[in-house]
Amino acid sequence: MGMNFTCYIGHKLNGNDLSRMSNALNSGNFKSVSAFIEEILPYNPEDVNKKWKTEFDSIGGTVCLNGPCGLSFTFSEHVCMIDHYTRWITFILNDLEVNFRAHFRNIAYELSRYFESSFSIYVPDNATKESAILDFIWDDENRSIDYIKDWLLTKCGDPKLNIEDIYKDCGDYWESDGYFIDYFKDYTQ
Repeated sequence: MGMNFTCYIGHKLNGNDLSRMSNALNSGNFKSVSAFIEEILPYNPEDVNKKWKTEFDSIGGTVCLNGPCGLSFTFSEHVCMIDHYTRWITFILNDLEVNFRAHFRNIAYELSRYFESSFSIYVPDNATKESAILDFIWDDENRSIDYIKDWLLTKCGDPKLNIEDIYKDCGDYWESDGYFIDYFKDYTQ
């Protein structure tokens, strides 16, 4: 099984806020989200008229906003996880015609500002020690973004200085080695 892109951002939204966010997404008010969907929509023609939908996971205790082109935002009480089927290696190396890294960073930045969060955390969705943070968003754990960040620092070491530093070339194969905390220092406030 391959590894896909995920991003974690702290938030303080309630149910009404999520409903407003879903409406704003459907209205195109999140410019970075809309730009990403617009660029990859030709590869997902079945999603031309797809709207953002809110789904409740009674088992995990999360709310998911599922959008066009496989983009979704899963909300626990404290954390939003951005999830997409883009492979983790594509995000790390950023070597395709579509600039997935820029799109995902722009989306994370836009959501971080909306949530009033100062950083986001990028990890693969599975197969690495770092990906264990996924367990912290379900209702039996329901941890904060600061807890997740501290757990990563304690259990996985310091974050990489650059996203591409996560890529570890092992000759005939590669490994994902680490995670990245994005403070968006290269973005203008």
